[in-house]
Amino acid sequence: YNVFTESIYNAGIRISRSLIIRFIASLITKPFVLLTGLSGSGKTKLAQAFVQWICESKNQYRIVPVGADWTNREPLLGYPNGLNPEEYILPDSGALQILIESNKPENAKKPYFLILDEMNLSHVERYFADFLSVMESHKSIKLYDGPERRMNEVRIEKEVSWPKNLFIIGTVNVDETTYMFSPKVLDRAN
Repeated sequence: YNVFTESIYNAGIRISRSLIIRFIASLITKPFVLLTGLSGSGKTKLAQAFVQWICESKNQYRIVPVGADWTNREPLLGYPNGLNPEEYILPDSGALQILIESNKPENAKKPYFLILDEMNLSHVERYFADFLSVMESHKSIKLYDGPERRMNEVRIEKEVSWPKNLFIIGTVNVDETTYMFSPKVLDRAN
């Protein structure tokens, strides 16, 4: 905590020590943290500064701007190609790739982060339902049925489990352009 606080101050970012302590304690307690506040108050900057400080490489995190048009899980988990039964379409966001990488045995001791920026621009329960379910049940997220699928010669498993080294940070603005969270979402987050 002290090293991170010093690093963040040296970078010119001014955030109270108590907020930094609460943020880190929240991540340790639950793998899903929501940062809420006024637009421009530094929520995304705090999350970005922390993950860049703690991660060994850029491959361990993704910052994903949530779209107002997200109505299903495809922007985060991709989808099986309906025209080619051997292909799985990966999402441009990189979210599924982070989930796959964090599940690899050789990465079990490394932290991985998915930062969902402006998470409540769309109904969270629509695009994030699989994540919410697996957080509580500790089961796997089913990606597809049928024969094995690949993307760019890489095999995509039919299911992906929730690893202990994956953390999700959501930033939230509360104004007339956003949606409120349901109790189900708030129950799983710090």
